[in-house]
Amino acid sequence: MSEAVLAARAAGVTVVEPATPQDRSVNVNGIRLHYLDWGNPHLPPLLFLHGFAQQAHSWDFAALALRHKYHCIALDLRGHGDSAWSPTGEYGLGSFVSDTEAFVNGLGLRSLAVCGLSMGGRTAYTFAGQNPARVRALIVTEAAPESLEAGRRSVSDFTAPAEFDDFEHIVARVLAYNPRRTPEQVRGSLRNSVRQRPDGKWAWKWDPAVRSSRSSAPYEPKSQWEALSNVRCPALFVIGEQSDMISNRTVQRMLASVPDSRSVTIEKAGHLVAGDNPGAFNAAVLSFLEGLPV
Repeated sequence: MSEAVLAARAAGVTVVEPATPQDRSVNVNGIRLHYLDWGNPHLPPLLFLHGFAQQAHSWDFAALALRHKYHCIALDLRGHGDSAWSPTGEYGLGSFVSDTEAFVNGLGLRSLAVCGLSMGGRTAYTFAGQNPARVRALIVTEAAPESLEAGRRSVSDFTAPAEFDDFEHIVARVLAYNPRRTPEQVRGSLRNSVRQRPDGKWAWKWDPAVRSSRSSAPYEPKSQWEALSNVRCPALFVIGEQSDMISNRTVQRMLASVPDSRSVTIEKAGHLVAGDNPGAFNAAVLSFLEGLPV
């Protein structure tokens, strides 16, 4: 049995069909994008989009829990994970949305559900609003047109160091940022999130230009509210109980912006909901998707 399956079960995830994803890649908009395909292509497609400074393996626990009912696909957005870096340093929301659209079109995915976290959540609802005929359901996790300064600052401070002397320094930093995780879970997840350079030092697996690029500046709220209001499919807004990223006032406005929407708060979870309390997160997503009309 794979290490990922053992880790998922140790974290309280119900794994009906143990599996290992296939690493695949496609070229879209002049950039090679890597993605994980968890199999069962005969089932309804479910596309996962990660957050800033994360990668496709961030969704391993969710994919393991849901792959027996959905064709789970997790994409490495440009500049992240094992996808290529933008040759022009372009990492604006428009680029992520355009890449997602080209990716979905390239794979011929239709009537799909899209689940995104943070930056991936904003990409998800913008994509859904622009492609209503393709998206049947939307799960927006810890993402909104407006976010709290405390949450933004926390993520910014955590991702600031560009390099580390050794692997254990990264483990310690992650545990300090997110004490909800066990050291074993952190070490497992970091294997896909960092790389060792030829000089022996360790670095995150994302392009530093994602952070420094002017195009990656905070999203303008007005245009984001407009993008969210274009969503026409059923939507679930997932919030971490211990997160300092999104206010309740903003959640209520999001619910008012999307006619067929609901929200759920996941206990014992911060901003990184799917990994902080994977059992509760997966149950909420499955309940939402299973409750939709066929």
